[in-house]
Amino acid sequence: MITVQWLRAVAALSVVWFHSLCLLHYVGVNSFQGGVYALASIGAVGVDVFFVISGFIVTLAGLRAQSIRPFLTDRFFRIWPLYVVATVSYLAVRPDALSQPLDILLSLFFIQPLGSTDNSPTLPPGWTLLFEMPFYCVLAFAMAWRTPRALQERVAILLGVLVTVGSAYAWVRPLNVWGNPIALEFLLGVGIAHAWLKGVRLPRWLAIFLFSAGVYFLADSAISGNDDLWRSERVLDGSQSWIRFGEWGIPAGLIVASACLRSPPPEGSGRAFTYLGGASYSIYLFHIHLMDWVSAHFNYFVEINPDLLVFGLVAGSVCLGITAHVALEKPLSKVIGRYRYRANSRSDSRITR
Repeated sequence: MITVQWLRAVAALSVVWFHSLCLLHYVGVNSFQGGVYALASIGAVGVDVFFVISGFIVTLAGLRAQSIRPFLTDRFFRIWPLYVVATVSYLAVRPDALSQPLDILLSLFFIQPLGSTDNSPTLPPGWTLLFEMPFYCVLAFAMAWRTPRALQERVAILLGVLVTVGSAYAWVRPLNVWGNPIALEFLLGVGIAHAWLKGVRLPRWLAIFLFSAGVYFLADSAISGNDDLWRSERVLDGSQSWIRFGEWGIPAGLIVASACLRSPPPEGSGRAFTYLGGASYSIYLFHIHLMDWVSAHFNYFVEINPDLLVFGLVAGSVCLGITAHVALEKPLSKVIGRYRYRANSRSDSRITR
């Protein structure tokens, strides 16, 4: 879906822009962009947009899957190989992380490092994948649940139970991940998928209205003082998850609904953003390599205008992400695809003997 790819591109760019401003703040440099009310924090909402999009796309994938095994296998190989490469290569930028080998190992398998509930994986953007994987498991469990209820309804019930239990027990490990209210953002995507399957399509004016309303609520949230919702540790420990869902998750749902349920755009339009959307996962995983390297060598960049540096960081991160997409993500997908095809062929030949 072209409009979803456009939105993935915007979400990735917004996260990169936000982290560029965070870098300047970390090194004590002020920029005009970072001083416009609290709007700079809105870039972090790209994560919430990704969660809603994931709920939409993964639900459709679950409905198309013939069984649980291929569904989980597809999801695992879509996410894991590139994440491993990104994590291992990140150690070259942050060699100090090598002092925590157990954290690295746990991070590679989407398990939160031991200790506090607000600990992030070795690769910082990996904190979002800690929530992606439980959602995949919930959807797989819903597929195994023998009931006449629709898959979307089963997912809603399971997520509702998990969030209720997690909230009741103050998100102690592992409920800080498995019962975190941020999972309701995936549920918004499930609801959008349900509407899409029912044939709901929004006229152009209504899609624009939903998008505008989502952007307005996000801006109003930041200006009203909720500009610290970006902190991943406050989501991981559950302390601000309900607030973030209400302030950012619901507006993100409006924005995603405007993209998923609108009438299709003309064929071939927005090719640049369509391509960036396809590379968004690589951009998201690898941009932090550049950010941390620049932060560690900031003395090379002190003479550059801060706002110009922000644009340079965004452009550099996009170039790095596209390079990773072309040189790593696509080849990995092809190799894995060939391997799985051969494995399935051997399995089929054994059955027919």
